[in-house]
Amino acid sequence: MHIHLDLIGGIAGDMFVAAMLDARPELESDLQEDLKVIKEQSNVEFWSLSCMDKGLSGKRFNVGLKESNQHSHEHGHGLSHSHEHGHSHSHDHNSWSHIRQLLLNLPINEQVKSNAIGIFELLAKEESEIHGKSIEDVHFHEVGAWDCIVDIVSASWLIHYSKAESWSCSPVPWGGGTVKCAHGVIPVPAPATMKLLKGFTIVDDGIMGERVTPTGAAILAWLKPSTQLPKAEVLFSGYGFGQRSLPDRANLLRVTMLKTDKGELKPQQNSVTNIQFDIDDMTSEMLAIARESIREQPSVLEVTEVIAHGKKNRHISTLNVLCEPSQCEAVVGFILSNTSTIGVRHWTCQRTILPRTNHQVSVDNQCYDMKTVTRPDGSVTSKLESSHLDSSKHSNYQQKLALKSLTEEVANHEFK
Repeated sequence: MHIHLDLIGGIAGDMFVAAMLDARPELESDLQEDLKVIKEQSNVEFWSLSCMDKGLSGKRFNVGLKESNQHSHEHGHGLSHSHEHGHSHSHDHNSWSHIRQLLLNLPINEQVKSNAIGIFELLAKEESEIHGKSIEDVHFHEVGAWDCIVDIVSASWLIHYSKAESWSCSPVPWGGGTVKCAHGVIPVPAPATMKLLKGFTIVDDGIMGERVTPTGAAILAWLKPSTQLPKAEVLFSGYGFGQRSLPDRANLLRVTMLKTDKGELKPQQNSVTNIQFDIDDMTSEMLAIARESIREQPSVLEVTEVIAHGKKNRHISTLNVLCEPSQCEAVVGFILSNTSTIGVRHWTCQRTILPRTNHQVSVDNQCYDMKTVTRPDGSVTSKLESSHLDSSKHSNYQQKLALKSLTEEVANHEFK
C-alpha cells in the first residue's frame, strides 16, 4: 500500500485525519473504540462529519467539549493550528515531558503510541532549538491542548492501521502573511513549521494565510514522503476539509491509496543535477561551514568532497553537489555567494535508485528512524539512520549497544 497526499489547501492534523477517514470510513468505528480512553480521561468528544466545499464532498474531523459538543479547531485556511482556538480547554498538558508521559500511559497499540510520541518529539525538538531550551523544558502553547493530542493520536492510529508501506506528497503550499500565537505575531509559515519542512518542495499559489500548521508539518516530517508516485493501482481516495473557505479552490487535503505490485519492484530512474567546483583558497574551517550550509539547502540531496593537488602544487578541494534539476540555478547562486569559487560546472544526469521505505522502531520508549531497501534480487536490507548511532544526545552507551543489536536483528529479518 502506498498513500499519496495532495496538499491542495495545505495540511493540518484534523485535515489529515478527515481525509484518511473519508478514504477508509470503515476504520472510524475502530478508531473511536480504541481511543475512547482519551474521552474518558478528558473533557472532549471527537467525530467526523460529512461536508462539501466547492462542490466536492468529503469529511471534517471535529474535536469539541463534551458539554457543548462544539467544534474546537479554527484553522485559518482550515489550517491555522488554532493559534486562537475557539474553545475553553485548559492547556494543562502543554509541556513535552507531561505529554510524553501521558502518551506512554495510554493503553493503546504500541506502534500507534510510537507514532504519536515521534510526531510530538519532532515538534518538541524544533521548538527547543527555536527557543534555546532543553527539549525536556519545552512547553507547547499552540499544540498542547487535548484537541491537538486527539489530532496527533488519531493521525498516528490511521498511519498504522492504513498499513501503508510508503508515502508521497505534492509540493507544499507556502501561504504567507502573519499569525497570532502565544509569543505574539509571527510570520507564516511559523518558525517550527519552517524547520519541520526542511527538504520539502514549496510552491506559492498566491493564497495567503497559514496553509501548513506545525502539527501538519510534523506529520509530513514523520512520514518522510517522496515527491514521486510509484506505478500503482488506485484503490481509494478521500478528502479532508479545513474550516475556512479559500477563494478559488476547495480547502482540502486529498489522500489517494494505491496498490503497488511487490513482485515487480524495480530500481527507479530519475534525473539529478551534479554541480562541481574547486576550492584552493579557503581555510578548512571556513570550507567546512560553507559545505554544511550548502548541504542544508532544501533541494540539495548530497555533498561530497575530494582533496587532490591542483595548479602550483596546491591542495584543492573538489566538491560535488547533487540537487534537484529544477533548483540548479538557486543552488549555483548560493554556492557562488557563500564560497570563494569563481565558477562551477554542472550537468544533468540519470540516476538509478532502489525502492525504499522509511519507518520507525522503538527502544526504551525512544523512536528511531529505520530505512528498508528492496534490492533487484528481491532481498531486503534495513539499517538505522546513522545519526542515531553517532549522536550522544540521542542515546547513552547502553542504548547504543541496544541499537547496534537491534540494527543487526532487523537487517537479518526477512520482510514479507
